[in-house]
Amino acid sequence: MKIAYLNTLGIPARYGGFETSVEEVSTRLVKKGHEVTVYCASNQTVKQSSYKGVALIHFPLRSNKFVDFPLRSFLSTFDAIGRDFEILHYYGTDSSIFTLIPKALSRKVVISLDGLTWNRSSYPPWVRTALRSSSWLPLYLPDATIVDSLRVRKWYFNRYGRAPIYISYGAKVSPRNPNVDALQRLGVQENQYFLFVGRLVPEKGVHHLLGAFKKLVAGSRFQLVIVGGNPYASTYESSLKRMAKNNVKFLGYVYGVDMENLFKGAYAYVTASELEGTSPALLSAMGFGNCVLASDIAENLETIGDAGLTFRSGNEEDLRDKMSCLISDPGIVRSFREKAVERVTELYSWDSIAEQTERLYSRLLDHDSGELGGRDTDK
Repeated sequence: MKIAYLNTLGIPARYGGFETSVEEVSTRLVKKGHEVTVYCASNQTVKQSSYKGVALIHFPLRSNKFVDFPLRSFLSTFDAIGRDFEILHYYGTDSSIFTLIPKALSRKVVISLDGLTWNRSSYPPWVRTALRSSSWLPLYLPDATIVDSLRVRKWYFNRYGRAPIYISYGAKVSPRNPNVDALQRLGVQENQYFLFVGRLVPEKGVHHLLGAFKKLVAGSRFQLVIVGGNPYASTYESSLKRMAKNNVKFLGYVYGVDMENLFKGAYAYVTASELEGTSPALLSAMGFGNCVLASDIAENLETIGDAGLTFRSGNEEDLRDKMSCLISDPGIVRSFREKAVERVTELYSWDSIAEQTERLYSRLLDHDSGELGGRDTDK
């Protein structure tokens, strides 16, 4: 099959869950013999033309997110329809309207949705209103609609009577054997830090994490390590750095082996997110053998099951108390590390997810009539 991925920042993954999913699935599909192209955003002069066998096409990155995504989606759509792709796979609710163009030309179109994005506090009111009022579009315009969360799937079914296809995110499973020298180069010591990885936007709740940690660590030997950033201009990221004390370390973007070492060397992984789909960073932390502590929003509860701890979302005192409990009882930490690996191994294999996606594409090309997903009694 000839497949194109549109409306992400591209690969190698440098930003969020969509990019991680595209990288993990597309590189596996190439190994299966398919021709795969990913449309990317770039502000660099020299650009990669391929990555692990996946062809890359670049469009410029604009500094304003609400200009950048729709403009790139528009441009990449018109580029893609001039090529011989059989499957065009879009990401994000905001790209729904652009799927009309390839659909009108009898191309097979798939869209993957994140969480309920119109609830994001970092979005301006007009953007949230536009996304909410058009939330029905991705269920009716593409040939198939994917969500990564059963809770989000249920929301669409209850609202519109149509259940998207559920295909979760995945994670790599690897033993906890960090390179100590690599950790020291990054300025941290094994089992001496809590870790957060993600976009630095308000709905990730990093301000709550900093507030709880500040109350916790007077005189403590532990660090809080924050990995990630925001490719668009962000006053929120600046405010976080003003809040932080000396025992908080912002590492910016970290990739590859260094990122794996940070996951494997952490004492525990903590996320205070207020809005999610299924968090790839949370799954990665579990796959690399971390005890995880997460806010008790429905999507996080769905992800961790009984293989992690939770605190009341937005409650810094409860978060502080749970972190203190982990520090004082390493036995709990070891127990949840084992459970986390078991859960990811059983439920969140990237190989399985790539196979599910491949089967979906094959069904679309083999059956020219009817949509996949649609009504479903499994709510």
